[in-house]
Amino acid sequence: MSDDNSSVTLYMIIKLTGMKKFFYWVIILFYGNYAYAQNTDENGDVREIALENVEIVAHLLKNISYTDSIINVGAWNNLRLLDVPHSISTLTSDMMKNLQVSSLNEVSKYMPSMQIEARGGLEVGRPQTRGFQGSVVECSRLDGLNIVSTTAYPMEQFDRFEVLNGIAGSLYGPASPAGSFNYSSKRVKNIPAGDISVSYRTLGTGTYHADISRRYFIDGDARKSFGFRANALYADGEGFTEYSSLNRTFISGAFDAQYGGLVIETHLSRYNYRQYGYPGGFSYGKNMELPQDLDPVKIGYGQEWAGMDLKTVTANANIKYTVGKWQITAGILSQTVDRGMLNPGISLTGDDSISYTLNASSAAGRFKVLSNRIAINGTFNTGAVLHNVVFGTTGFVWDIYSANSSRNIPLGKAGIYTPQTFPLPAQIPPVDGHYKGSKNTQQSLNIGDNITFNRHLSAMLSLSYSRIDNESYSRTGEIASEYGDNGFCHTASLLYKPVDNMTVYGTYSDVIQQGSVAPKGAANEDELLEPYRCRQYELGYKVSFTGIGAGLAIFDISRPFPFVDSEDNVYKLQGIQENTGVEVYGDAVFGRLHAIGGITFLNPKLKDTGIEETSNTDVVGVPKTQANLFVEYTLSALGDLSVNGNVHHTGAKAANDINTASIGKYTTFDLGLRYTASFMKYRIIWNLQATNLFNRRYWASIFPGSINGNGNSYSAFLGSPREIKVAVRLVF
Repeated sequence: MSDDNSSVTLYMIIKLTGMKKFFYWVIILFYGNYAYAQNTDENGDVREIALENVEIVAHLLKNISYTDSIINVGAWNNLRLLDVPHSISTLTSDMMKNLQVSSLNEVSKYMPSMQIEARGGLEVGRPQTRGFQGSVVECSRLDGLNIVSTTAYPMEQFDRFEVLNGIAGSLYGPASPAGSFNYSSKRVKNIPAGDISVSYRTLGTGTYHADISRRYFIDGDARKSFGFRANALYADGEGFTEYSSLNRTFISGAFDAQYGGLVIETHLSRYNYRQYGYPGGFSYGKNMELPQDLDPVKIGYGQEWAGMDLKTVTANANIKYTVGKWQITAGILSQTVDRGMLNPGISLTGDDSISYTLNASSAAGRFKVLSNRIAINGTFNTGAVLHNVVFGTTGFVWDIYSANSSRNIPLGKAGIYTPQTFPLPAQIPPVDGHYKGSKNTQQSLNIGDNITFNRHLSAMLSLSYSRIDNESYSRTGEIASEYGDNGFCHTASLLYKPVDNMTVYGTYSDVIQQGSVAPKGAANEDELLEPYRCRQYELGYKVSFTGIGAGLAIFDISRPFPFVDSEDNVYKLQGIQENTGVEVYGDAVFGRLHAIGGITFLNPKLKDTGIEETSNTDVVGVPKTQANLFVEYTLSALGDLSVNGNVHHTGAKAANDINTASIGKYTTFDLGLRYTASFMKYRIIWNLQATNLFNRRYWASIFPGSINGNGNSYSAFLGSPREIKVAVRLVF
């Protein structure tokens, strides 16, 4: 049945049966008598579910929180955000569902300090904060364990998403100052629960999602139980441009078991993401201006046969054991990511035309990550001073597999405003597998003490000792080069509370980051540089009242900046990137009104390069201003009807290292309606969302050709056009 016929059928059912009867048939269709049986006791009496309703209301009031949530930071458990000397924000699954958010790129616009560097595309981009380029594995984690950041993840998989802005190396291990990004898996709930939804977006991509959780208690003892959670979705249809396609398939299973102080948590997931026909990346030279009004919907900026095929398989397990005031946590994660990328590059030629070149490989690139962590967390007193200490180790082994062969295939030229489509070339290399190109190993020993001197004064100290090893291999498996080094990371913070709901803090961080590899063509090609040392100074203020949380952070972050010296053609450290900025953020509930927002001001500079034209210039692709405001209002006359809006602003960005070109600022608006109906013990939620309401055309991401800019080439990706999303959810 076509999408149009489906819509007509749905409308006719509502008209013929009436709204209440339609709700009834939806419930019968999706849930039936099985759901009723699961919510009755052994005597057949309906279980009381009032506590679940209370939990839902609490979540609605805490979709994003900056100051008053309970989170884990490094190996520390159950800390209030108000007591953490870092700028941290969280986004819950409830808000992601309410706004029909399905990808990390969509999440980023609700975080005023977060950006996506779309190296390879927005769905495989590197998340980052405060204007520093992210890394592939060091900065992203699932339940505290390192994962690949440059693949697609379904946000339907996660209970919450947490961002720590700035440097976090002493908490976890060596990392760039791009921030720390932690995904929290959905775990088994203590009461039976389920969430089933059907949604459509844009030209007709349908998504079908089911999330079921069950827990069973042994002899009625809450400390002896086991349970499972099954989560699956299927999405398929046409994207926002004609002849494009999007297919998402996800399935996961979680198992929890508890016996006294012992908790075992396991999780297995597989996600296939296929996207074809969407606009590709645009490359340009340092003396070129980017056009400001390209239409991403126009056929020809993408090719029907070109896109990405991503397969991500993840398995992880955590064991937690609590004895008195002490908890031991051990975890391991294995992940394999296959990244099939078949996208023609579009080059701006400077004469109002573009040229297409396809880089085709003989196999998908593959990443394998095996990460681990062990942590001991507990409290004790020395006199009147309370110590919350952590000891542990965390690390990963990251193997990179490359295709045995690749080929650049010219496709042709077209006008910049009159793009063309091309047939799939016949010269694509045959599939002949890949070889192991490199092995990267990091392991850190971590220690920390969160010291409370009295109700007003506390300190947080953390130290890690890290080992970094790297080996690169030839196609025959021989070691081509190897490297090893070690170093310390440390962070010291002082916190002062004039009153219980207010915190003033100062934080100093000094961490190492793995050095980068000299690019092809350099005199020291493939040489791995020594680790960089990055530093951060931060002053912050947080305050929390009933229904209101707000904060302010002032920071200065610097890291060495390597590139190829034009005089001797050697890739080396030859500059400093220093970003100074201010973040202001907050969330507030005033009766039926919920507002969440923030703004970041940045001064991102590249200094001391030894080259006059690139010294003291703005860093490529980093906006000096970024802001977001989300507002939701529940109509007083109809308590089950809510309207929401979101405004996202990104300032102008430098488009090259010498700052002779830039891209303009842009602002997008979103608008949504949500209606909730109750039937028996169930909720049915109707949801309509429009993103980029006024169809603003903009460049979502620009960046240099290398993660450490070489000053020769740059890339840019277009932002998404207006999209309409419609969904119905059954929650029980």
